[in-house]
Amino acid sequence: MPAAARPFWLTAVHRLAVPALLMLIVVAGGVLRLIQLDRRTMHADEAVHALKFRDLLEQNRYVYDPHEYHGPSLNYLTLPIVRWRGIDRLTAVTAADLRLLPALCGIALIVLVWLLRDELGSAAMLLAAALTACSPGLVFYSRYYIQEMLLATFSFGAIVAFWRIDRVMRASEAGRRVSRIGWAVALGLCLGMMHASKETSAIAWFAMGLAGAMTLADLRRTDWRRWLRTMLVAVAVAAVVSALFFSSFGQNPRGVADSVLAYFHYFQRAGGTGSAGPLAYPWHTYLRWLFWESGGVDGAGIEAGIAVLAIPGAIAAATGWELDERRLRFARFISLYTLAMILVYSLIAYKTPWCAVGFLHGLVLMAAIGGATLLTAGRRAGLAYLAVATLVIAVALAHLTWQTYRTSFIARDDPRIPYVFSPTSRDVPRLANRLSQIAAHHPDGRGMHVQVICPDDDYWPLPWYLRDFTRVGWFRSVPTGPPAPVIVAHPDLEPLILDYLYQQQPPGQRPLYIRMDQEDADGPDSLRPFVPLRVYIQRELWLTHLARQKRGSLEQ
Repeated sequence: MPAAARPFWLTAVHRLAVPALLMLIVVAGGVLRLIQLDRRTMHADEAVHALKFRDLLEQNRYVYDPHEYHGPSLNYLTLPIVRWRGIDRLTAVTAADLRLLPALCGIALIVLVWLLRDELGSAAMLLAAALTACSPGLVFYSRYYIQEMLLATFSFGAIVAFWRIDRVMRASEAGRRVSRIGWAVALGLCLGMMHASKETSAIAWFAMGLAGAMTLADLRRTDWRRWLRTMLVAVAVAAVVSALFFSSFGQNPRGVADSVLAYFHYFQRAGGTGSAGPLAYPWHTYLRWLFWESGGVDGAGIEAGIAVLAIPGAIAAATGWELDERRLRFARFISLYTLAMILVYSLIAYKTPWCAVGFLHGLVLMAAIGGATLLTAGRRAGLAYLAVATLVIAVALAHLTWQTYRTSFIARDDPRIPYVFSPTSRDVPRLANRLSQIAAHHPDGRGMHVQVICPDDDYWPLPWYLRDFTRVGWFRSVPTGPPAPVIVAHPDLEPLILDYLYQQQPPGQRPLYIRMDQEDADGPDSLRPFVPLRVYIQRELWLTHLARQKRGSLEQ
């Protein structure tokens, strides 16, 4: 029913019900993102970013590295959250503290759809919020300490600002210039923060520019001069924001140049050469991960519900089915944007599942348009058709919610689930806890010397779990000098370890070592699936640990 034809009471109910429903969806999405944030073991990439954050937290120092770690926004935006908790040392930081930032970004991604309610319509807006709230991928990576959710949120913020500018440009009310400049500043802020989050922001910029140009190209009344002035304001703000972050707010001016030079390195990585070789996959990999694989459980792919609804969304964008002019323009924009993102990411050989977050959110918006279109068509066709459309949407939401529950809470480290992607074994926090117990029986306590020896520095995320040990040596091969009381190593190095302990050491300085997995009821440890670890410990230290542990249990 058109808004003008509604009775007053129905219009009032609609105005109250829509924001109330959105609020309920935001709360539900927040619960999925915020509860049990520290339950999953830290992924290696999360640990790398956490250790990078330590310099900023403890020394107020950040230097952008154009070869690794991506942009500075993750570090700088984490800082106020950790400071708010009164923490100034990484040893006091928890996984939940770090993951709170991406979780908040995931919640913001739901809230932002409210600003596009005119371009989407109430039904599509609420459905976009619901799909965002329960999408397995968007929930999983909202609980993951990497830059991807920040990039997705700032990208969507840029889209929102762009369309608010478009709305103001078409309005005739007084004061629209102030509003236009305000949204231009917001657009620039989001564009700058995209760049400060991750180098792949360039892909999103390309997709936005292409979709924006093709969407506006057929408008005869477009004031191109005004658009150009507005975009220049946005670009200027984006440049300032990006420069502030990459220069570490003036402490490292070279970081600005490095943020540009980084693309030479990332172009090589995108080709799947060098260290990126093991992560080179065929073009269809993202589509298989999102819509085909089910994580080892019979049934449709993880994001299948989104795919089912995105198809009518694409049809509506192409044909104008059940869409007025404003909503059709936005539907075509988001469809072109998403398609461009999918094509570029699919053509890049280097692939990781979290890189799909940006275009997954675009597909969510297309699915929302598709679902709302089905409802509109169903109302026109009759009650039976409306019931079928409602059932399809309900089944899609239920399937997505179930997959979210599985991926983020039940099988959160099951390697069969694409999003988990080389998970850290639950053995690692258990190993760190045992080493802490052993250190309590060593004269040096947490200053006990520990050596970690793994080829190609393949020991992450151990630096995170051993962050409160003050004397840990990290080695690619067997070192020289006296051995530590505890050695953690890859099994392939065992012959070299034995030679190091019993042949290279001077006579009289060769204490007996035992393998902890042969003495411990928990058995052997692993870093990740199919990546085992072995722990060698001086026999006297182990016996002291066992004796004091037994004495403590008797006293209790």
